[in-house]
Amino acid sequence: MTHITNCPNCQTQFIVTDEQLSQYNGKVRCGQCLNVFDATKELVNLETANGDENIEFYSAATEGSEVQEYKSITNEIQANEAQEIVNRAFLQDSQASYFNKNEKPSAVTKALPAWLLGLFAFVLVIAAILQSIYFSRTEIALYYPNIKPYLALACEKIACSVDLPKKIEFIIIDDSDMQEDADYAGLIHLSSTLINQAGFSQAYPNIELTLTDIEDKPKLRRIFKPLEYLPEHTDVNAGLAAGGEVKVKLAITATGEAVAGYRISVSY
Repeated sequence: MTHITNCPNCQTQFIVTDEQLSQYNGKVRCGQCLNVFDATKELVNLETANGDENIEFYSAATEGSEVQEYKSITNEIQANEAQEIVNRAFLQDSQASYFNKNEKPSAVTKALPAWLLGLFAFVLVIAAILQSIYFSRTEIALYYPNIKPYLALACEKIACSVDLPKKIEFIIIDDSDMQEDADYAGLIHLSSTLINQAGFSQAYPNIELTLTDIEDKPKLRRIFKPLEYLPEHTDVNAGLAAGGEVKVKLAITATGEAVAGYRISVSY
């Protein structure tokens, strides 16, 4: 049996059969506007449609493929939505697993034994003390003379030495005098006295002698080390005793230079 159905979108009427309506639950596609609708709900009275020329024949094969395409698209959309839901759930589960794994090492770190932390702190304190002793060994030996032999013994193991103090501000020069040699022209003799005003022994300093001209401009300069100006058999390692003094005699050649004065200073 044939029927006439009406497209609700463009109002086009066309003929369908019972076989076509039963195949897809009444779903058809309009050949004019391609709208898919339920033809069973849009059936037209045959008497009303007899005078209507706007009727098209419906191809079951075409309609079937189009409806099938429509269903395929719908099924694909539903499948994509389902896949997206699955992916989102999997991502949330992966993130939860990741953070749970990362939190475990933190728990292990917090559970470090107290004795291990205490041992580490103890080693740091000992290292700091030894470093302070190393850099302050001279001052320690100065104020605690009884400890100096032990410091010297330790320095032998690590290739260092316990030097005498070098407080240059406590070393003064006194009673300086310069004279030309009567027998040798150009030979100048300088005599002076070094005094240690500190309350402890100090290393002998270097003496810097500068000869100047009439305008006090430097003409000659020389630095004398302790072994060069000390008397023979002087124990240099013992240093200049507290409150002690030493006589200094120096000689310098100034041949061809017009010397009118001098400057003398000490340094380490």
